Amino acid sequence: MLYKKLIFSYILIIIIPLIAVGIVISTVTFKYLNEEMKQTAFQTLNQANKNLSKMFDNMKNALLYISMNRELQYNLSLEESVSTFQINREVTSVRNGILYPGIFNDNYSSVEIFALNKEYYPLRLERNNVMSAKIVENQDWFKKTVELNGKLYWYVNRIYGENLISVSRLVYDVKNFKKPIAVVSVDVEVSKIDTVLSDIKLGKNNKIYLIDDKGELVYSQEDENFRISSLKDVYKNNSGFRFIKLNGKQVMLVYNTISPSGWKLVGVFSLEELNEKANRLKNFIQLVAFISLFSAILLSLYFSYTISQPIIRLSNRMKEIEKGNLDMEIDEKWNGEIGVLYASFNYMIRRIKELIQEVYLSKLREKEAELKALQAQINPHFLYNTLDSINWLAVINGIPDISKITNALASILRYSIDKGNSVTTIENELKYVKDYITIQKMRFKDRFEVYFDIEEEILSYKIIKLILQPIVENAIVHGLEDYEGKGEILIKGYFEDGTVVFEIANNGKPIDLDFVNKLLSSPTNDEKSYGIQNVNERIKLYYGIEYGLFYEVKEGVTIARIKIPAVK
Repeated sequence: MLYKKLIFSYILIIIIPLIAVGIVISTVTFKYLNEEMKQTAFQTLNQANKNLSKMFDNMKNALLYISMNRELQYNLSLEESVSTFQINREVTSVRNGILYPGIFNDNYSSVEIFALNKEYYPLRLERNNVMSAKIVENQDWFKKTVELNGKLYWYVNRIYGENLISVSRLVYDVKNFKKPIAVVSVDVEVSKIDTVLSDIKLGKNNKIYLIDDKGELVYSQEDENFRISSLKDVYKNNSGFRFIKLNGKQVMLVYNTISPSGWKLVGVFSLEELNEKANRLKNFIQLVAFISLFSAILLSLYFSYTISQPIIRLSNRMKEIEKGNLDMEIDEKWNGEIGVLYASFNYMIRRIKELIQEVYLSKLREKEAELKALQAQINPHFLYNTLDSINWLAVINGIPDISKITNALASILRYSIDKGNSVTTIENELKYVKDYITIQKMRFKDRFEVYFDIEEEILSYKIIKLILQPIVENAIVHGLEDYEGKGEILIKGYFEDGTVVFEIANNGKPIDLDFVNKLLSSPTNDEKSYGIQNVNERIKLYYGIEYGLFYEVKEGVTIARIKIPAVK
């Protein structure tokens, strides 16, 4: 049994903490690596954002340059001409000044200039050309651009049969800013994003998507059915991340905002791939923990056996003692704690033999004392009935003083030998004191008066029985019995800092404080002092050493102070 307990103890002390440490290290490491992978995903998407933002900035700059081009401003601000020659000259001049030089060919794929108030300009829609705005004036992107009054409008352009990322702007006459002269659109093929993102290392299962401000998919690295509905909260913040289930797999979705378009760049990173490195390290930690655990078990078995064998031998001797065989001293010599244990065991055997003899003699004396107590016992009911008979005889014969003292004595007797709890209420204890005072006043023929000043709130609180009466008796016997004047006793009870305090003050012969304090601190067997000693010891034993009985003399008045905790 001991052997198993020792093994169990080693498991609690070594193996369980080892497992706990392994789990904590594994969890913390896994969490740290996951956080690192998440930061890597953020950095990857931020780099992609920088590359795309640069492309968008180039488109914006090209658009602004074209809007301020001298040829465009001059020719499109002229009054409309119906002359074919004049129209061709204007169109050619704008086209040659903007489209042919190729200054921005690396920044955009095509440019379209839609002249306002030029109904006779070409009405054929084609890229890299100057046209009349009438051919697109009913299209949504055109209307939106005009509504923005010169602000940039980004959109996906599909009017030429392929997907283009376009930015358009309403251009005003620089000489008259209230007069719009054209809408200019700069386009880039969506496929160019592949080139822009070519240096971004994503991983084999990670993807990047470009979403416009309407939630429409603009670009994806694969022709996947990317569910835009899962991104409803993406537009609430400029950047962030969340975990979603995509195509049956758990992924981390990271997003940020591309300046200046306001579109969202969304990165979808496979948790399986992100956790791959963390899982490898986690498996390594678990392997090390398993090896450590196996080693700890072997060591536990060895030490358990080594420690338990001497104790098991001692246990066998103990079982023999239980059967009554006390001649089981151990002769083996051991060093260390086992040697001390064996020596103590031998000493215990010798002491048991001695104590058996002592207990036997003690039991004999106890039985004799019980017999004497039984012979001296008087039935309490006999006493109650006798006192009741005396009371009625006193009433019948018209002797009220005897009736009064008999009732008080019966009440005192009943309270003193009550077999119930040793704790009562303060109200009951005070009633007992008043009955006692009734008897004493008749004895001393009203040579003294007793006054009570008790806070009503304390009456329901608990107190151990027979605490106040011995102090009142001490005040009468030692203070007032030999006092020639009119004696007075004041009994006060009140709350003080979570305690209940009683003060019994008398104006009789002052007490010897040195004698009383010595008596309370070093109890003796003096029968005359037994009452206050008993009260003080009972209070300290029941409530604690900080409570008890204390005496003082002020201006010739002896004050006994009892302090107990306030307990309901």
